[in-house]
Amino acid sequence: MEPINGLYGFLFDENGEQVQMTSEFETNLDYNKTEYLVPGKFLTSHKVVNGAASGSFTVKKVDSRLQKKIGENPHAKYNYLAKLADPTVNGEEAILYSGVSFDGTPLLGYNLEELVEYSVDFTFDDWRYVSTIDG
Repeated sequence: MEPINGLYGFLFDENGEQVQMTSEFETNLDYNKTEYLVPGKFLTSHKVVNGAASGSFTVKKVDSRLQKKIGENPHAKYNYLAKLADPTVNGEEAILYSGVSFDGTPLLGYNLEELVEYSVDFTFDDWRYVSTIDG
């Protein structure tokens, strides 16, 4: 078994188009827990009661499409598909994120000594595995 190479990570928007040059992508589920006591047990017990989903991605800028889409309709929700498809691994991992809502968008920024890139943060309402890599 070998580690999966992030070079083969891709992000696709609601139209199936690859999102610019995505250089980083990450999503997380955060669980909200409630504490409760059990008679005779010294340690506090915990129960997951709900959760929140968020993520971020970084792109190397090639055009203004994404920033324009987010900035002109901040209330919109989208579906995105992220996948890892390393050709040296048996299979690919893909997750469909639904109800993606962006937290904001950087309008313009640059550094004379670097390629232009920017990051966007988002939340999502649901997710499901489309495919998984099984060992």
